[in-house]
Amino acid sequence: MRLRTVRLDETTAACVALPDGRLARVEKIVDGAPSDLLALLETEALDALAEAVAAGVDDTACVDPHSPVAAPWLRPRKILGIGLNYGAHAGDLGESAPRTSPASFLKGDHTIVGPGEPIVVPPGIGKVTAEAELGLVIGRTCYQVSVDDAMSYVAGVVPVLDQTAEAILLENPRYLTRVKNYPTFFSFGPDLITLDEVLSHGPLSGLRVATVHNGAVHRKDTVAGMTFSPAELLSFHSQVMPFYPGDILSTGTPGAVPIVPGDVVTCELGDGLASLTNPVQ
Repeated sequence: MRLRTVRLDETTAACVALPDGRLARVEKIVDGAPSDLLALLETEALDALAEAVAAGVDDTACVDPHSPVAAPWLRPRKILGIGLNYGAHAGDLGESAPRTSPASFLKGDHTIVGPGEPIVVPPGIGKVTAEAELGLVIGRTCYQVSVDDAMSYVAGVVPVLDQTAEAILLENPRYLTRVKNYPTFFSFGPDLITLDEVLSHGPLSGLRVATVHNGAVHRKDTVAGMTFSPAELLSFHSQVMPFYPGDILSTGTPGAVPIVPGDVVTCELGDGLASLTNPVQ
């Protein structure tokens, strides 16, 4: 399934993209379902939604499939990012990829913007980069889980654009929290793609992640090119902290691209599986 938050007049609504191209409001097809995606994840209602979609959806539940989209949700309990998880990107920063344990950082929800919303480059901070990433969306609470079990706690994936004030980072790598937390420095969406649909296109290890800058691919790699796999990342960090439904674990980038006002940046997942685009101002 593909789930998104759409703008309807003065409100937003959680919707599911139907196999026939229609777009249906979740609360109209599942009794008692909430009207926003984060609450849907928190109530662990994805299985009920899948059953309802399979049973057939009446037109009265549908909205214009071209309705504008918003960020899927705005208040995850945490956004956890991973640094230097591809060797090539580590080389961009003059570093080597960590081998014993992953490098990570937290981002506040004030950094979130949705598809098509501007990424704002603050004045006076020097070079800023955009980084396409595969985001894992947690579907149920997990804590101290094994690598073998970790992916069973993942509801699905989202394209991510994670921004960095790189000039400041190069001054001192301990500034990581500072350089990652300017407003608009985290975009995700438009769709939460459930893990079963992702895997129907092939194994996760073969999924392509690409940073695209002004229409040209800047850097790409597959999930297999990660130093630490998605399952390893989730298991490792779950030994320290619990993850909750709607939390996002952004798994690192194959390459960061410098951005300036007027640019357009895109995260591409797979060959047509998902795409997220934001302008820069």
